[in-house]
Amino acid sequence: MKKLLSLSTLTLSLVFSQAFADKNDEAIKFYTDLIKMQMPNAKVSVLKKEKLENSNITSVELSIKVGEQSTQDIIFVQDNFIFPEIIDVKQKRMYRQEYEMASLERQRTEFSQKAKAVLKNETQIITLGDKNKPVLYVFSDPECPYCRAHLAGIEEELKKNQLKFIITPVHGKSAFEKTALIYKESKNAKTDAQKIAILRKYYDENIKNYDKVSQKELDTYYALFEKYQKLGLRSVPSIIKE
Repeated sequence: MKKLLSLSTLTLSLVFSQAFADKNDEAIKFYTDLIKMQMPNAKVSVLKKEKLENSNITSVELSIKVGEQSTQDIIFVQDNFIFPEIIDVKQKRMYRQEYEMASLERQRTEFSQKAKAVLKNETQIITLGDKNKPVLYVFSDPECPYCRAHLAGIEEELKKNQLKFIITPVHGKSAFEKTALIYKESKNAKTDAQKIAILRKYYDENIKNYDKVSQKELDTYYALFEKYQKLGLRSVPSIIKE
């Protein structure tokens, strides 16, 4: 009798577990279908499912691939409900934030490893500072507010490091036009002060009028960006130690 009871209990447990799994799968499919509606060519797959401790909520890590581009996302599912973020007030944890921070750090590490081999032969570089100091490669964008903040403190940073700028905009056409002009004008600059002045000129958010740029010049810097994007560049400023 005890054996029958145990078997019955186990069977019920499996049935309930399957029911919850089916509901979760339905919610996951709903979310992946939403992604495919927005990006018809996307290939979406589940990388990992994990139940959050002390809860019935499941975290679901997804892989999203469109052509050569790929990214990861995370959602939280319970039965028919999908949550973009879960906050555990007792443990003071924000699960999506933790995931994104860990993911960003992983991407940066992977990009750094891949980019170092390519940077040895890179010609599109603006070099500042003492060649005897440690080298930092800086991927930057003239229209990025964080890049502007980094540039604001450049003199202080040059006291400790040599900086090698690779301008790789993540913004629109105007950012690439400014990039082309920065490289063009920097070739004639003889001092760090002159190069910094050129950078600040085009990084200024209030700049309105500047010289026209040919399509050939634009294509050069689109290609520069695409080269490092394929290696994993996802945000700027990104800084790599030599």
